[in-house]
Amino acid sequence: MVGLIKITYIIDQFIGRLGGTENQLLKLIRGLDKNKFQVQLVSLDGTDWLQKNASLFECECKMLSINRTDKLSTYVNYFKLIKYLQTYKADVVHTFFPLSNSLCVMAAKVAGVKNIVSSRRDYGEWMNNKYLIATRLANLAVKKIVVNAQSVKDLTKMMEKVSDDKIQVILNGIDTSLYQSVHQDYDLKKVLQIPDRNKVIGIIANFREMKHHHIFIQAAHKMLKTRQDISFILIGGGSRESHIKALAESLKIANNVWFCGQQEDVIPYLSIMDVGINCSKREGLSNAVMEYMATGVPCVVSDAGGNTDLITHDVNGYVFALDDYQTLAHLSLKLLADAQTRGKFIAKAREKIEQEMSMEKMIGKYETLYENLVAK
Repeated sequence: MVGLIKITYIIDQFIGRLGGTENQLLKLIRGLDKNKFQVQLVSLDGTDWLQKNASLFECECKMLSINRTDKLSTYVNYFKLIKYLQTYKADVVHTFFPLSNSLCVMAAKVAGVKNIVSSRRDYGEWMNNKYLIATRLANLAVKKIVVNAQSVKDLTKMMEKVSDDKIQVILNGIDTSLYQSVHQDYDLKKVLQIPDRNKVIGIIANFREMKHHHIFIQAAHKMLKTRQDISFILIGGGSRESHIKALAESLKIANNVWFCGQQEDVIPYLSIMDVGINCSKREGLSNAVMEYMATGVPCVVSDAGGNTDLITHDVNGYVFALDDYQTLAHLSLKLLADAQTRGKFIAKAREKIEQEMSMEKMIGKYETLYENLVAK
């Protein structure tokens, strides 16, 4: 192990690989060159998923309970983390999520870590006054803040008062080989009991308030007034699912709407989509939109967060103003009716993914970042 760059990743919790940040971090850890880097993962919450799946990371995984201010063990474990970082002597500590980006940055500073990197991967969903103050203080100790979209960089500069040269944009990566030559899964359509002749419009997003599924349902209601041969599928889980189901029922479109739950493998669902939607109010760089682009599903996305880093209106997809469900409906119907535009969007979207967001390109940029920090 002599000569390897030692990296410690710290994340608030790891509840599975379906979350965008967790999925990207898992792929990053597995993809780093083992001849150059020695990696370990620290989670501030020993979730059941992480305990069962630690072997997926192919590195040491340490779980410390640092998530409850009303428990003495939280404070004891915080000092254990400092001692652990002192002992391990990491060349780089890289943090993810709000708690790690504040408290654990300071723990790394106290432990004497020279190169501390933190992350911003959403459009400020976490940003209340308490976290903002703590994060601004922690930023004094970090060498770099890595963001996954230009829009997230702009927000970080504005809200956290960070200089431009301290922030680096590294776009999310996607394994393009998984999405090549995807063929329509006719059996899935039969299982779901979607009529063969129906077009399918889908959204992949967990049911959280920021995802604005209600706009998807309202747009579906408007589209069905124009044509009835459309089925709408929603892939994801979460507490707001029942609320969205109730909305579909109240609008009397439940027979055209399929709630498919959270799926480990979304490719079969992507294969039957004619149009992919993102309605989010706040978004970093959407893995779902990237999957649409890689699979060949033309997109209609809201003009929020990193969506416009991925989709340029009328070049490789359509963009609509946030919450404007009428324009979302209009553009979706327009796509369904125009094969030439669909083909153009699909080709341009795939080109962007392959040129800018391959997994190899993302991992290479992180490797260069870490090497440059240590060299300095």
